[in-house]
Amino acid sequence: MASNYYKGIIWTNHALGRMKERGLNIDLAVEAFNHPDKNFKGKEKDSFEFQKKLKHSRITVIAKKNEKNEWIILSAWIDPPLPGTIDAKRREEYKKFQKATFWGKVFLTIKKQDYEKI
Repeated sequence: MASNYYKGIIWTNHALGRMKERGLNIDLAVEAFNHPDKNFKGKEKDSFEFQKKLKHSRITVIAKKNEKNEWIILSAWIDPPLPGTIDAKRREEYKKFQKATFWGKVFLTIKKQDYEKI
């Protein structure tokens, strides 16, 4: 697992890449991690989820400690997703799918499979 240090925290390349895709500034993620409104056990073993509300958005950071007791950021996102990001497009696709008729869902599923092959 490749990683980088920033503000005394280890950031995985995965987390940095996802934050870039999602338009999330690393300093906002640091703020959410260091000063969360909520934190609780994450879905993965030994992971924790940190959440911070900022105006109309919620920043979520997933982290865990390594064997040296250092924090590692595994992923981070902003909800609702920022316009134009991959997450915003996925959310719109999901909403469209939910509203579709049976045959519309079949069509959208086939279209998505064809698109993913590219």
